[in-house]
Amino acid sequence: MSDTQPRAQRPAVLVFTQTVLALQAFVALFAALTVFGLAKADTLSDHSYGVVLGMLLGGFVLMLLLLLAAGVQQRPWGRWLGWLLQVPMLVAGLVVPAIAALGVVFLALWITALRLGGRIDRERSERAQAAAATVERGETATEGDQA
Repeated sequence: MSDTQPRAQRPAVLVFTQTVLALQAFVALFAALTVFGLAKADTLSDHSYGVVLGMLLGGFVLMLLLLLAAGVQQRPWGRWLGWLLQVPMLVAGLVVPAIAALGVVFLALWITALRLGGRIDRERSERAQAAAATVERGETATEGDQA
């Protein structure tokens, strides 16, 4: 048996926001490939080749930025970057409206990750404070259960 302390639990808001941004990165990649495929099939004939190429390159750049943002969520500016990166998928809806629909879904997931993760972290903190207060009084949870 080792004498190492158990690893501290990661904040829920960090886990949730990283997950949303990483999944959104894959969606951005597939959205860019979809735009390119639609252009090759002449389904997007009302948009120039430059717009389609810009969407393809923009999708790859967005994917990389979303992965970067997922990696820096523990930094103070990481959340702002996450908020900022919600905009490009909404704007991409000008070319393919389905991408805007995906952008709305991920914006809702982003907001949910921040709110729910924050609530979970507050509840964890309150529970830890209550446990610490119980230990200070010299009681344990099992003693209270046995009485």
